[in-house]
Amino acid sequence: MCNLNLVLLDVAKPHLSVKVGDTLPDVKEGLDAGMWTIGLAMTGNEMGLTEEEIKKLNPNDFQKKLETARNRMHEAGAHFVVNSITEVPKVLDVINQRLMQGLRP
Repeated sequence: MCNLNLVLLDVAKPHLSVKVGDTLPDVKEGLDAGMWTIGLAMTGNEMGLTEEEIKKLNPNDFQKKLETARNRMHEAGAHFVVNSITEVPKVLDVINQRLMQGLRP
């Protein structure tokens, strides 16, 4: 899907693009396309809970589930893992800095 989007959007340099996703296949898809990848741990499929269910968890269970979700995203190869989409703009700043240094995903 990422490759098709790159073609349809006429993006010739996938390393200038970012794939944000909440599943391990999302991470793989972005990596396979040569894109930077950002995994969403807390608000995604890896956590597997609604906001209401998360609020009901005791703090220890919440931390364990979140750590597991974050680790799975990292193990899948995500360049960055954040809790929610609200943290993505800060990561984009980091990616832009890395690009200016000549780094690629």
